[in-house]
Amino acid sequence: MSTPASTVLSWIPGWLGFLLLILVGVAMLINGVANSTLDSTNQLGFILFGIVAMIVGSFSWIVGGVSKIKGREGTVGVKVAVENVPWWVWLADVGSVAVAVVIFMVAK
Repeated sequence: MSTPASTVLSWIPGWLGFLLLILVGVAMLINGVANSTLDSTNQLGFILFGIVAMIVGSFSWIVGGVSKIKGREGTVGVKVAVENVPWWVWLADVGSVAVAVVIFMVAK
């Protein structure tokens, strides 16, 4: 059963979820580099996780992943379902996030 929110969002192309993830990563990276009011720990976090967001979004999109933006009725925001991504890409995505977390915790 489709909800009104999912019907309204059905026109959005599947690649938009990946593009938005990449753009969020770019914004985080720029904020980490350019925002002099952040302390060094916060700068490192923005830079690391911005890079990881760009890597995960790009890699998943390049290997043929499909994202579908779905509505979330009664809540703020949207839900993004990702499909057709091979298991090894999920492993690489989770691994890159884990490496960023370790680097962040060690460098902190």
